Amino acid sequence: MFALFCKEMENAPDTSVLRVAVTTALGAQPLENALVTVSTAPDENGTRTLLYAVRTDRDGMTPPMTLAAPPRSASLAPGQVTPYALYTVEAMREGFVPLSALHVTLFAGVPAVLPVALTPLPEKE
Repeated sequence: MFALFCKEMENAPDTSVLRVAVTTALGAQPLENALVTVSTAPDENGTRTLLYAVRTDRDGMTPPMTLAAPPRSASLAPGQVTPYALYTVEAMREGFVPLSALHVTLFAGVPAVLPVALTPLPEKE
């Protein structure tokens, strides 16, 4: 799996590949069919742009999502350009408390797997 990430990174140096691993609380079980959205970080007006809306597979994994990131060279010159990209990731599934991960940091050429654990909603009596 990691080899596939690395191969994809060679072909697109100003991008990163993100996958999200969704499980039940404490990582007990993978959650199939969870909806995962990836959007830009909010701008000064609080506006975000939706980039991906995908479902997890039976292993709780999303498909690889290729996202833009500043060039690697940006990390070599301190203070000029932010060397990473920021995204917002949200995960939800019926029967679970939705989760938002703000300011997910991605670097060009560096694949990432974001673990997300969803907590079950209390059972109604």
